[in-house]
Amino acid sequence: MNKVVNIKHLSKSFGKNKPILENIDFSLEKGSMTALIGASGEGKTTLLNLIGSLDNSYSGQIIVSEQDLSLCNEKKLSQLRNTKVGFVLQEPILIQRLTVEQNILLPTVYLPAKVKSKTKIKDRMHKLAQYLDIEPLLSRKPNTLSGGQKQRVVAVRALINDPEIVLADEPTGSLDEENAKIIIELFKKIKDEGKTILTVTHDKEIAALHDSTFRLSNGEITKVN
Repeated sequence: MNKVVNIKHLSKSFGKNKPILENIDFSLEKGSMTALIGASGEGKTTLLNLIGSLDNSYSGQIIVSEQDLSLCNEKKLSQLRNTKVGFVLQEPILIQRLTVEQNILLPTVYLPAKVKSKTKIKDRMHKLAQYLDIEPLLSRKPNTLSGGQKQRVVAVRALINDPEIVLADEPTGSLDEENAKIIIELFKKIKDEGKTILTVTHDKEIAALHDSTFRLSNGEITKVN
């Protein structure tokens, strides 16, 4: 299997504090589904941000989809984030003046013309929205949605560009057990299509639904199972 994320000797500090990540080696294989656990403040979100090139201040090497992030200019990083990586953030951030559909389709605005097909994009949106039971909400504004509905909307938005890698930060945190499992089942479905998922979670039951689990603690990462 190919490594779609390959991290070597990664360290990250904030100011003069003890490094939150220290000399980490970590990789994700194509078509894998990995859970990342650990106490709050251990750097799990920081690691996701680094992999997704939302934070470019670090030492070591991060290779994502065969691209060494340290060698990419901002334009290349932006293209990578938009076409190769999908983000499901811990807080479901949506633009209030836009409808749910418009929020979901935002990432498609910046797709290269050669891969942009309005018909395919709309079909994908409706398929994902139907799977997560938010298709009836597409014309509504975010302020009319519950927290769980917003979380499902951002999940669809993260997948709308058919990314190779999905970085999910507590994607089931605001969902009940039934809807949490629906999100994970969707992740499993796209994993079977060859996508790679990395999920930060505090939920042991959710972690157990992944192929493997790693723990981040005291700046180091270790495999749990």
